[in-house]
Amino acid sequence: MGFKGVRVGGVAVLIDIDDAMSGRLSRTLPWRRARERPLAAHEPIASPSSSPRPHVKDGSLEQRVNSIEWYHTIDLGNGIVTPGSFNHGPYVDQFGLPARLDGKRVLDVATFDGFWAFECEKRGAAEVVAIDLDRYSDVDLAPRVRQGLSSDQLDKPLGAGFALAHEVLGSSVCRETLSVYDLSPQRLGTFDLVFCSDLLLHLTCPVKALQNIRTVTTERAVIVDTFHPLLPQNTVKYIGGAETSVWWHFSLGALEHMIADAGFANVELTHTFQMPYGRGKSLGQAVFTATS
Repeated sequence: MGFKGVRVGGVAVLIDIDDAMSGRLSRTLPWRRARERPLAAHEPIASPSSSPRPHVKDGSLEQRVNSIEWYHTIDLGNGIVTPGSFNHGPYVDQFGLPARLDGKRVLDVATFDGFWAFECEKRGAAEVVAIDLDRYSDVDLAPRVRQGLSSDQLDKPLGAGFALAHEVLGSSVCRETLSVYDLSPQRLGTFDLVFCSDLLLHLTCPVKALQNIRTVTTERAVIVDTFHPLLPQNTVKYIGGAETSVWWHFSLGALEHMIADAGFANVELTHTFQMPYGRGKSLGQAVFTATS
């Protein structure tokens, strides 16, 4: 079947029901966002690379690493690298982070295993806060996907990878259990830099998430997400959350307009590139810099 289109605000949404339904319940990977807890005070952050390694809890580090399902590939030192689904290391300079973040307060939205939060810490940020969910049940799942999961699957805790990497790296990043839907200055204050990567396609309400990001950004937000190169300008293809919590495919123009409509004064597409994953697969990545 061909695309069926509707217009929402200034963005055209293309709906392909056959594609949305065909994914069904083929696989469900733990993705992102929701909850709360007050922000604790922090000491100034030292770079993990220059800090002495802390004592690691009992048990082989290799065994502890292998017991976790990793999203990020993180170098823990001493020859130990986490087996993440995505290895951002060779592409880190493509993601638009400033070379130095000295004196800056930084927020990493949807941190998962914490790769980007730890990277901001390495770049000298005065404070890094990372937000994400604690339970898979809080992920933005389609109802038919949620109904197909057991209570054990829905109760699956998230954040084990972050906790282990945080411990081994001697990090001072603060992880807060918080949904991007609940993000606000009242909850966490404001930030000089907000970083958000590969989250919007996993949300039912991506514009709401962007609006909340705008409220806590005082200087700059770096927003990176996947884009579909064959979609016409300013269009969105609806996927329906049936496969790995993916709700949307965005065109470059749609992403740019969504970020602008969230309230940012200036939005610039700074870079596009291909991010490899799996066997011979890649995702088109768009990097936007938005200023308040």
